[in-house]
Amino acid sequence: MRIACLFLIHLAFSSPILIAQPTFTVNGSASEIAENCYRLTSSKTANDVGSIWAEYPTQLNHSFEIRFALNLGCSNYAGEGVAFVMQTDKNRYSAIGCAGAAMGFAQETGCNSYISPSLAVEFDTKFTKTQADLYAPHIALVQNGNTVLPLHKAVRINSTGQEVRDCEYHSASVSWSPSSQLLQVYFDGELRLSYKDDISKIFGKEKNIYFGFTGSSSAQATMQMVCIQSVDVSIDEAYDSRRSFEEGVGIFPNPLNERLTVNLNFDASQKVNIQLFNVMGKLIYEIPKHSVKNNQYYFNLPGLPSGIYYVTVSNGQNRVSRKLVHVASIRA
Repeated sequence: MRIACLFLIHLAFSSPILIAQPTFTVNGSASEIAENCYRLTSSKTANDVGSIWAEYPTQLNHSFEIRFALNLGCSNYAGEGVAFVMQTDKNRYSAIGCAGAAMGFAQETGCNSYISPSLAVEFDTKFTKTQADLYAPHIALVQNGNTVLPLHKAVRINSTGQEVRDCEYHSASVSWSPSSQLLQVYFDGELRLSYKDDISKIFGKEKNIYFGFTGSSSAQATMQMVCIQSVDVSIDEAYDSRRSFEEGVGIFPNPLNERLTVNLNFDASQKVNIQLFNVMGKLIYEIPKHSVKNNQYYFNLPGLPSGIYYVTVSNGQNRVSRKLVHVASIRA
């Protein structure tokens, strides 16, 4: 089966840019069988394990959607499956884990090689009693190869229960939106998994995230393949706006002793208001909305009792809130 593919990058305020389909580095049993199509495991060799990694990384401050077609083999009794993996493992383009239930990326008893830090969407076709698996083929979201405690519990790969180890290609996609902090997984056009959280924290300060696929078989050989159809990367304007606003707001010190400083430093003027609340949510003080760019405000808080307070700075679209501890001076 041949599937036409393009690599798409959408940049804000520009037309889509079409770039040649990225090549993938192949490891283990993986091989390129047609343009943009890769075989991860073969039908002739048991306990195969393979991985492929895109030639350049992505960044999670950008939105992305990767569309691909999966062939999960032809036997109802074979496994183990295929995983879409994002990683910053020390081995980068040569990262590969163990065969069998480890699926080329995961932690598994007797396996000393797994991919971490990582976030994997596993398309698992075989039940493993030591993992948080379902008996039916399923999808789960796994951090750092920990299949015992997945970030999102396993769900059936489709809602109909129709067999997917049918020698056919099935469409799938994984998308990420940083502004809404939402990861979504579709299989055969059906939304099967949604996960809302900041997945970038999995990778710490590392900005360049490597992505690709891993797959493995077990005692029964089975061919598993993936064809990459498109990768759509776009600037998330809402996320960039929020991050820029947050970086422009400084609120200090904390704890404070009757004197609070709010420092605002923006690239362009914008209208903001500043509010101070007590721990019960009662508004104590407010500076109404006004235009600022590079401004600094000092608040003297004598007379306010020691305790927890909240300061918020908002421009109507974005909001920064800080929890502060106030230590009142002792007076005679």
